[in-house]
Amino acid sequence: MEYYSNPSHVIIPNKVNPLIGGVTLTEGRLAEVWDNNVRFLKRFDTDRMLYWFRVYAGVDAPGAPYGYDGGHFENNLYGQTAGEFLMGAGTLLLWQEDAELRQKMNDVVDGIAACADPDGYLVPIARDKFNTKEYPNYVRAWLTFGLLAAGAAGNETAYKLIRAMGDWFNECDCLPYVKDLNLGFQGILANTELYLSPVGVEKDLEVAQKFYREDWWLQQLVNHEQRAIYQHPGNHPHSTLLTTLEGILDMYRTTGEEFLLQAVQSALEMYEDKWQHVGGGIVMCEGDNHYPGCNFLSMNHSYNELCSTTFWILLHQRLHLLDPDNAHHTDQIEQSVYNMLAAAQVEDRGLHYLAFLEGCKDTRWVDMATCCASTGTRLISMLPQLLYTYSEKDIYVDLYASSKANVAGTELIMTTDMPYNGNVTLEVASAQAPVCLHLRIPSWCSGPVTVCGVTAQPGTYLVLDNITAGTVLEFTLPFGWRTTRYTGEEAIYGKERYAVEYGPLLLAAIGRGGVTVQMDPDHPEEWLIPISKNRFRLKGNNHQEYRVYMDITDEPLTVYPVVQEV
Repeated sequence: MEYYSNPSHVIIPNKVNPLIGGVTLTEGRLAEVWDNNVRFLKRFDTDRMLYWFRVYAGVDAPGAPYGYDGGHFENNLYGQTAGEFLMGAGTLLLWQEDAELRQKMNDVVDGIAACADPDGYLVPIARDKFNTKEYPNYVRAWLTFGLLAAGAAGNETAYKLIRAMGDWFNECDCLPYVKDLNLGFQGILANTELYLSPVGVEKDLEVAQKFYREDWWLQQLVNHEQRAIYQHPGNHPHSTLLTTLEGILDMYRTTGEEFLLQAVQSALEMYEDKWQHVGGGIVMCEGDNHYPGCNFLSMNHSYNELCSTTFWILLHQRLHLLDPDNAHHTDQIEQSVYNMLAAAQVEDRGLHYLAFLEGCKDTRWVDMATCCASTGTRLISMLPQLLYTYSEKDIYVDLYASSKANVAGTELIMTTDMPYNGNVTLEVASAQAPVCLHLRIPSWCSGPVTVCGVTAQPGTYLVLDNITAGTVLEFTLPFGWRTTRYTGEEAIYGKERYAVEYGPLLLAAIGRGGVTVQMDPDHPEEWLIPISKNRFRLKGNNHQEYRVYMDITDEPLTVYPVVQEV
């Protein structure tokens, strides 16, 4: 997570820096997502989050743990919900002060501290049970991310707690087999992020290298062997392997080993080739028989898990910081933010677990305490950080959203209707010295974009040098139409199915199973007539609508209807 850093632990420095505060979403769709997330976090009850910590400590535990549908997460993985809340609230407080959330964050940290053992152990389960299920990896990671976020937000107790827990874990008995436990490989990221934090120590990296790193698997990735993704011989395959790649990329920055970077880059190429759905979702998930190119659609299968999207975005964020002129990384972030992350949010009440592309959206949003609600609230709290990056004289405009930003002393004001249309006004309200602006021209644009006489192609950055205070830039990102022919497990013999995208947005045909539309898939712009910013009517058929997938709530849908060509 790029909201804390320990520069002394890095050999490969970032070429651009992430902002850690100073950005406000002022209006628009992402501001709506942000505001919903603030209210969502305020719904959490402190006593319920601390229930198992208090039970472990043998003190009064009022309330009840979160336990929707039997409570797989909080009642099977004690303490994860406290990690979830701290991830979201701690990160959010870097961008927006909120007295209620800060008090609740401090209360949760104090509650954990009151129940922790003197030697630093703080996971609320008996020590002889710690080396079971996902405690050493998933639960420890969630608490690590959450306490680091609280520490970054100003709570020094949180830093002390996670340092002490890290010291305990780095000497614990389960290390020789820790990665072989349930989804054990995800534990690597807890160690690398702790190492890169202000309280990191060399032992954190040593443990990650010795007990989590699997060079044979990394070599499979470098060799572009698909089995590395869906046949990992650990407890069971999952897109959680993407979190492992985050940890491997952290290792690359701390060691300089090019082999590690090559493994990550090769893995992402394979994911995009065989494991990425239209709209950005990741097909690989657990509890199903996945194979390269399966592209499951029906609700009988597991795919497009929100956790996968989070890991995907954080991986591409790391790569963007290392290679900022490669717009592919920010293109990937953008499509996932709109079509998976924003699409998962259900007002201020929860987040969908799976992003089904056929049938309807997943109903598990009613459970506030899931892995996907955890990673989702964390990532939404990071949204301001995804808009801009910077170096000494350069400012990269990576995502377009109405916002005010202080980027290393340069004040920017952006006004836009994105993601519904591409009109953008960017004002340099003040600047200590002339800056060089790098404006991302998204790959979905229908043609090149010219600003101040400089032209750039889609999928690149448009560079404007020597921009001074008072400059106002007005430009339009032209929305293009794209169709994708379906291939995969649920192809229908003798029929063709197509998905439609408009600009950065995935569309879906509204209707129950078996939707058939009549249009020319090569020219969807001639057949889909806009009736609002997020709704389209099919020409010649007043009964058939397409809607922006991000904005669909409980309507029946299919992203890949059968298309009868005209």
